[in-house]
Amino acid sequence: MVKWVNIFKGFLMGICELIPGVSSGTMALLLGIYDQFLGAISKIVSKHYRKAIIFLLPLVVGMGIAILTLSNLIDYLLRNHMVPTHWFFIGLVIGVVPMMLRISNYRVEFRAGHYIILFMAVALLFVMGMSRGEEQVINDVAITFPLLVKLFFSGILASTTMLLPGISGSLVLLILGSYSIVIYAVSELTSFNLGILPILIAVGSGIVLGLLVASRIIQYMLRHFTYLTYALILGLVIGSVFAIYPGLPDTALSWTVTVLSAILGFAISWYMGADNEDTI
Repeated sequence: MVKWVNIFKGFLMGICELIPGVSSGTMALLLGIYDQFLGAISKIVSKHYRKAIIFLLPLVVGMGIAILTLSNLIDYLLRNHMVPTHWFFIGLVIGVVPMMLRISNYRVEFRAGHYIILFMAVALLFVMGMSRGEEQVINDVAITFPLLVKLFFSGILASTTMLLPGISGSLVLLILGSYSIVIYAVSELTSFNLGILPILIAVGSGIVLGLLVASRIIQYMLRHFTYLTYALILGLVIGSVFAIYPGLPDTALSWTVTVLSAILGFAISWYMGADNEDTI
């Protein structure tokens, strides 16, 4: 039986995918459905596909609703209130850390190798954050075969990282120079401009392929290299702060709003994570 209440969880995951630097995998962790989410995706092409579809359907619907309805709002907040908006998500990400430390049992399980992987993941996200380009406004795009190929592979990489808490698919698209094109295509779809469908089909095909492959790899890693994977995920979560970091406020009012936004994000994240089981 389809649990349509999960539409709300999918909605929250969809919001995360609209923000460069915030991962829907992080939100799945907070919602306590990360393991189920990975398992369902990996079983789509197996004999258990019906159960997988039943679980994923409301999540996909919720994510679709969020992307289609909130893309303009997120765009407005990022353009006009970028600093407090990003600090809200920084608070959200930092709030995941206590839960990850509890799950990973780092005081008992972590050795030198685990900390090396953790710091390498932080460094990777730091470099990705520093190499992130400025978002450009696109009012039109010429659809060519090379562009569609680029978008297809961009979709593969974006969906692969989307499943990992800490790395955002949107951030990867931004680094690859595909983010603005995809956002433009989504916004045009809401205006019923069917001419941009090839763009969405190319990206969507890449995303589907990436999800199917990556979900199996991550599940294998969690099963056979559990605490090394926890160290990697913890490093990605911490490092994603560098990817989101927007700078500091420049006025007293902005400081107040930004601090409150960060505290609110942390409180929401910490509260949601506190109720989760000690497993991923």
